[in-house]
Amino acid sequence: MYDGLYERIHAERMRREKENFEIYIKQLKDPGIPYRTKAAEALGNYKDPRAVPYLIECAKCETDPGVLYVAICSLAKFRDKSSVVPLLALLDHSDKWVRSGAAKALGEIGDRESVFCIKPMLSDENPKIRASAAEALGLMSYWEFADLVIPLLDDEESEVRAAARAAVRKLGRGDLAD
Repeated sequence: MYDGLYERIHAERMRREKENFEIYIKQLKDPGIPYRTKAAEALGNYKDPRAVPYLIECAKCETDPGVLYVAICSLAKFRDKSSVVPLLALLDHSDKWVRSGAAKALGEIGDRESVFCIKPMLSDENPKIRASAAEALGLMSYWEFADLVIPLLDDEESEVRAAARAAVRKLGRGDLAD
């Protein structure tokens, strides 16, 4: 009765995933923003490394900040070093969410060299950017970066102070966060 059922179900699932993957790749270039957004999100959820070059291309060419932010978040899930250069370029984007997402994605990837590009964001006028920079450095887990974040423990904005506390804890300096 169940002879080969599991194998058939698995084969069908794999066929559909392959088909959907190809559809999402095409939708990254769709004129409709909702389609591009959903495609970028779905590719990140698939966690199929074949999606990385397509998401990188999206990060380089996308004009809508919302789609771009979702593509950045998807790239972060892969923690692929080939994403570093395109993400570094987005640290100077005009949209605060894109800049914030790029910093956090670089933190997830853990590229040490990114610190030198994230460091100026710690003194940005926008509190969201300062908080994201602190979070990114905390995600990198290099204890020697704690000294860069410690001054933000006294920031005027509570969001920044909270991000700085979390970061210094991750960086092994929890004694300063309490």
